[in-house]
Amino acid sequence: MKSLRNLYIKYIIGGAKLGADTANKAQFFEQKSEMLRYFTLHSTESGISEQRLCEHEVIVTLTTFGRRLYDVYLAIESIMQGSLCPNRIILWIAEDMRGKVLPVTLQKQMARGLEIEYTTDIRSYKKLVPTLVKYPDAVCVTIDDDIIYNFDLLENLIKAYNEDPCCIHACRVHHIKVDNNGYPVHYNDWDWGAGSEEATKYNFATTGGGVLYPPHSLSPHVTDSEAFTRLSPMADDVWFYAMALLNGYRVKKCFTRNSSGEDYIQNDSVQAVSLNSTNVAQCKNDEQIRAVFQAYGIYDILKSDLK
Repeated sequence: MKSLRNLYIKYIIGGAKLGADTANKAQFFEQKSEMLRYFTLHSTESGISEQRLCEHEVIVTLTTFGRRLYDVYLAIESIMQGSLCPNRIILWIAEDMRGKVLPVTLQKQMARGLEIEYTTDIRSYKKLVPTLVKYPDAVCVTIDDDIIYNFDLLENLIKAYNEDPCCIHACRVHHIKVDNNGYPVHYNDWDWGAGSEEATKYNFATTGGGVLYPPHSLSPHVTDSEAFTRLSPMADDVWFYAMALLNGYRVKKCFTRNSSGEDYIQNDSVQAVSLNSTNVAQCKNDEQIRAVFQAYGIYDILKSDLK
């Protein structure tokens, strides 16, 4: 079944590039979905690899909830059909789902290496925090459950990490704009998708675009569920950014074909249950940024001369 992966990659390279043409995204999403659905139901090829891509085990980690459980296989299959396969793919779901029958798509992917784990429902934090706890020495790559990723997402992140293992690497990176006093302006006024390829404290990684976290790159505070559910309950990106700065790590934007880092297609049919609709549209990110930054001295880090 190796030809299925080759067919998928050939299709992507030969066709429209992910994120390149907004007008055709809906049609391209349907075409990609059909192909990924076929692979999910018929492929017998493993979606993970025993081959080490770097010095550490590489884990792709994500979470899902509600009706998204029935579409998350698309995101997973887009990773399984990539040019490089991770050592593990872990889907974290809430503990109250334990014992319930999973969709056939996920059952078939489990036969090809997908691991499904159950954990306390800490909302979007399930995508990374439980993996950090269980596999502290692994390279963790976060993805979202509502996205079809380009075939070389993992390849680009691993290449960037192997070249500079002392940074966090991300595909979609915002540039934090600050006022004359060094304080961040409103989140909605940042330069979205304009992050630098140089490591800087003003690079803000968006975890759904694909982010690679080296082992121990985040402060030990990162797993403090009482703190993050109180300070930033709906903005895990804000929390992980602060935990990186607190630990002396900076973010770099890795190579993407799309200048904004959106080498992917979003599943618009599930956006009614998206945190983005609250955090961005209702400006809730600013409240959570303020709470986290004040609690952990992030304002002082941003105003310092340290890059």
